[in-house]
Amino acid sequence: MRAADAAAGAAAAAVGAAALGVELPLVQAGMGGIAGPALAAAVSDAGALGTVALYKSDRALAAALVERTAARTPRTFGVNVIPEVADRLLDQQLDAVLDRADRQLTVNSYGLPPQSFAERVRAAGHRLLIQTGSHRDARTAAALGAHAVTVQGTEAGGHHLGGQPLAELLAELRADPAFDLPVFAAGAVGTGADLLRVLAAGAHGAMCGTLFVATAESAAHPDYRRDLVAAAPADTVVTDRFSIGWPGRTHRVLRSAVTDAPAPLPSALIAWTTVMGTRRPVPRGSAAAPTVEAEGRVGEMARYAGLGVGAITGVEPVAAVLARLREQYARALADAGVPDEARTPDGAR
Repeated sequence: MRAADAAAGAAAAAVGAAALGVELPLVQAGMGGIAGPALAAAVSDAGALGTVALYKSDRALAAALVERTAARTPRTFGVNVIPEVADRLLDQQLDAVLDRADRQLTVNSYGLPPQSFAERVRAAGHRLLIQTGSHRDARTAAALGAHAVTVQGTEAGGHHLGGQPLAELLAELRADPAFDLPVFAAGAVGTGADLLRVLAAGAHGAMCGTLFVATAESAAHPDYRRDLVAAAPADTVVTDRFSIGWPGRTHRVLRSAVTDAPAPLPSALIAWTTVMGTRRPVPRGSAAAPTVEAEGRVGEMARYAGLGVGAITGVEPVAAVLARLREQYARALADAGVPDEARTPDGAR
């Protein structure tokens, strides 16, 4: 990597960090059932942007999640909403956020939200981060009033908003003179060197999900965390086999008997889990990820994982994961020949 590109990336990182009010321009993805208050608070305490997932929460549960996260950290954090699956709950979730927020938050929308939603977020003084999967949707997000956008490549774990690799998306936005929002890159960012790579390619920061699933504060099932530790990028696959409850999106997951079967396996009950306080069955093909409440054949559930999975070497506290990422980032800057005074954000010094 050329020193000039690395230095430009370091400067972009300062812009990304300022856009979200954090030290490190890194956003923890909102992962339904996995990203609870403990994980979100730990990430924020470590200097990045933690995110609590509201997923399909009703107003009461969304309010409780915001309150519990706020009680765990004095720092800013994010709340993740998914307009296409929340449906009629979306307004209830936003009502809860606006009612219970005791500081400026980042409302992180997976996909384009309604215009009225975006207007309410901005009017209340919160930041709006919209996750997209195409150049066109990033432009639409800007028109909606987003303060920043995330562009998600197909390298990312979880559900996909588009079908392009990350480098292609970043190149398109970089070449667009009319697009001037901070951009966060999602897809295969698991190390500090990966962070510098996307910064040098035109991003202002990154969004990571897989990296945080295996942490001590995650609400992922122990078997899911163990499988992530053992996995390599080749152990992931893009499929459409987990569409029950979230149709119409492909998703990157760990390989299993479900993904590798030449045809969809027969419908069957494979596990039980708890959703919004209620014990519910998990059919084969459900979009539900295996959380600590899951019991049954969790290896056949949707174990979302991106190509950055190879960076996971054990189940560790978030603080240790992000301390190592900061060290790796600083080392990558030094290896590229970037002088100390140009190494931003603060955590890279």
